[in-house]
Amino acid sequence: MPLWGEGGLIFNDGDELAREWGVSAALVADIVAWGIAWQTSSGQPDHDAEGARLVRRLDHEVDHRFRIVFKS
Repeated sequence: MPLWGEGGLIFNDGDELAREWGVSAALVADIVAWGIAWQTSSGQPDHDAEGARLVRRLDHEVDHRFRIVFKS
């Protein structure tokens, strides 16, 4: 689960993200897939662009309750 806060990893898995923040199953699946792809695609322009899109979707789904930024 590629979501980190000041204290480290925020969630252990996608189920926890859905349960704690109420994120849709579709977005959770996309975030998890992006995290898995990070191992081979980190720093690639398309992968980074998708990460930025996921951040915007996440920000929207949690109704801007948190400060969410993408860092490559």
